[in-house]
Amino acid sequence: MAQYAASQGIPAAEALVVLSGVMIVVGGLMVALGVWGDLGALLLVFVVVAGFLIHAFWKVQDPHQRMDQQVHFMKNLALAGGSILAFVVFAGWAMTLA
Repeated sequence: MAQYAASQGIPAAEALVVLSGVMIVVGGLMVALGVWGDLGALLLVFVVVAGFLIHAFWKVQDPHQRMDQQVHFMKNLALAGGSILAFVVFAGWAMTLA
């Protein structure tokens, strides 16, 4: 993953790939276990930034690769949406929004 991130122009790609992996594991465990779930959900919202930096499908010329990157970009947006929903639930806003 670090090589791919570096090929996309990400500085310090190896360190940032490790950091993103830690954020995914820690945030996912926090949400799954319900321990500071709101903070865990916010940790997972970084996928929006990752989507724009790593899966910039609008820059890809090859149609097959463009479609592949678009799928990954949309997946990241969907994951971010789920993380925001989990944040709202854990933060207790769900009752006030209903």
